[in-house]
Amino acid sequence: MAKTYFILLFIIITLSSILNIAFTTKLNFTIDQSSLLAIKDHITFNDPNHILAKNWSTTTTTTTTTSFCNWVGVTCGARHLRVTALNLSNMDLNGTLPPHIGNLSFLSSIDFSFNNFYGHLPQELSQLRRLKIIKFSKNNFSGVIPSWIGNFSKLEQLRLAFNNFTNLPKEIGNCRKLKVLYLGANQLSGAIPSTIFNISSLENLDLAYNHFSGSLPNDMCKNMSNIQYLSFTSNKLQGRLPSSIGECTNLELISLGENNFVGGIPTSFGSLTKLKSIYVYNNTLTGLISPIFNISSLELISIGGNNFFGDLPIDICDKLPMFRYLYIDENDFTGSIPRDIWNCSFVELDLSQNYLTGRVPREIGNLDDMMYLNMGSNNLYGEIPHAIFNSTKLQILSMYDNKFLGSLPSDFDFWLPNLETLLLWGNKLSGGFPSSISNSLNLINLGLDHNFFSGFIPSTLGNLRHLKILVLSNNKFTTQSGSIDQWGFLTSLADCKRLTYLYISSNPLNGILPAVIFGNLSSSLENLNFGDCQLRGMIPIEIGNFTNIISFDLSRNELIGSLPITIERLQRLQLLNLFDNKLQGLIPHAFCNLQNLFDLGLSKNEFSGPIPSCIANLTSLRYLSLASNNFSILSSSLWRLKDILKVDLSSNAFKGSLPGTIQNLRSLISLDLSSNKFSGDIPTTLGDLQTLQYLSLNNNKLQGVIPESLGSLVSLLSLDLSNNSLSGVIPQSLKFTSSPVQK
Repeated sequence: MAKTYFILLFIIITLSSILNIAFTTKLNFTIDQSSLLAIKDHITFNDPNHILAKNWSTTTTTTTTTSFCNWVGVTCGARHLRVTALNLSNMDLNGTLPPHIGNLSFLSSIDFSFNNFYGHLPQELSQLRRLKIIKFSKNNFSGVIPSWIGNFSKLEQLRLAFNNFTNLPKEIGNCRKLKVLYLGANQLSGAIPSTIFNISSLENLDLAYNHFSGSLPNDMCKNMSNIQYLSFTSNKLQGRLPSSIGECTNLELISLGENNFVGGIPTSFGSLTKLKSIYVYNNTLTGLISPIFNISSLELISIGGNNFFGDLPIDICDKLPMFRYLYIDENDFTGSIPRDIWNCSFVELDLSQNYLTGRVPREIGNLDDMMYLNMGSNNLYGEIPHAIFNSTKLQILSMYDNKFLGSLPSDFDFWLPNLETLLLWGNKLSGGFPSSISNSLNLINLGLDHNFFSGFIPSTLGNLRHLKILVLSNNKFTTQSGSIDQWGFLTSLADCKRLTYLYISSNPLNGILPAVIFGNLSSSLENLNFGDCQLRGMIPIEIGNFTNIISFDLSRNELIGSLPITIERLQRLQLLNLFDNKLQGLIPHAFCNLQNLFDLGLSKNEFSGPIPSCIANLTSLRYLSLASNNFSILSSSLWRLKDILKVDLSSNAFKGSLPGTIQNLRSLISLDLSSNKFSGDIPTTLGDLQTLQYLSLNNNKLQGVIPESLGSLVSLLSLDLSNNSLSGVIPQSLKFTSSPVQK
């Protein structure tokens, strides 16, 4: 009987346990499912047919309560069937994190990166003590990174980059198993918590693009022997680089660029035998860089924008067999380019803006893998080695602002087939335009200006269908006057539909501006400069075709006729420079429709008549130069341009008195009304122009006394009132100004 009783009792207890487990499991299923649905309820879907909107639903399945384990982005454990991982990354989701997320108690990995979640991290997130991975990068989260983040004792990865977090708590140092900490591109400020440098498990630390200040601890690497990736780029850090850096023996990449570090590179850098990349650009570092040229594992060095000096090591490539990328631009390096440098298998090499001298070694032709080469702004001289133009992988070649001379090769069949940028401006290069450039069909940017090139510009430039920028200014290019192909290069450029910048100024082209060809140039043009090209004829009405033009310069030519009214189509125009031509007639009212006009230069022409009263419509105008014309009537509306900075109306035929409303020009810096026929008194309201630095009223018929109010011009640097009919004495307030007063 007793035996039967115990058997029955065992059965009851067992059934009770089973029922309790079943109930608990059912309850846990319900909690996880309701938590997931709460997350969904806090998401705004731009697309009602979004996969998550359809998939996360209890009505889409007819099976058991475990169905949520099959939802998109949800992973459940095999034993308890609880949510262990949640991955909603890159799903174009908008919303906030609800407190219900804290009920997913088995969650070990959460990834909401690359979405548009916003708001603060909910307190309930701190309940998820199993979390090993948190990925919230590339969202719009804000507020502080909460101190409870330090309670995640199992956390291995914390990725919160590209958000708007504002504070990093010292408790982060409690995450003793943390391997990856990515907090770049937030709004974090203050000193970097020292506790971070005690996390011995850290392998990747990225705090770049924030507002951290202060210095790095000198013993930074004492407890960080496992660190492999270290980035503090673009903060406000200062002081010297830590001398203990050599103790980070596993370091492969260090990025400290765009800060305020000073001093030299510690010699301990030489102990980083696994280092592949070093970025310390744009600081105020100085001294020699020899310590880093003994690290055989190095592939990349970026130290531009500092004050490093000295010669480059002559054996620069001997100890760096993996060396591929070198950027030492904007420093104070001197001496010649080591001949050995061409034994490196460089892919990118930037030596620009230093004080390097001498010739470029012929061995440059050995760089078969070179894609980017910049030697601009040095003191290099001699001929550019022709071998460089056989580098078939080269995409960017910049050798501008040196003293190179000689001609460019024109007989290469291939001529840099992958070239996208060629900048050779500011040298002493001569000879004809290398027509073989037209074989570089991928060319986007070509700058040959400020040299001594001569001859004709080839009509094959039209082959460069990707060309956006063409600058040939300040050379000796000509056209074949009278030839049927005189303007062939312009005709061909009509095929360059992406052309945005065209500068041909200061070349003796010497011809009549071809109306039809000129009008057929790319409608994408934004900047056009044919100044000082000995052009004749009239400005063609086809100018109206340049509907995207922003800057237009035909100055210092011999153009005649009047301004075409089609100019009103140039609604994006900001700068118009027609200085020093022989243009005549009135300023057309069409000018008043150019709402974006910023700088108008019509000086030294033969314009006449009144300045149109609608000039007050040009509210964006800041610089107005109408000097040396025959204008006779000055509209009072000019004085309503309250934001204008410089006005030059000198050497015209304006007459009458100066209006008191001139005081409206409260931003004016320079006013030149000299050599006209203005009469009457100098208005006392001129003294209200507190920003005025230059005032010239000389050579008019002004009378009366010099107003005492001119002494209130606190910014005045130059004042010329000479050759008028002024009387009285110079006011005492002007005698003590720093400006030279001419009466």
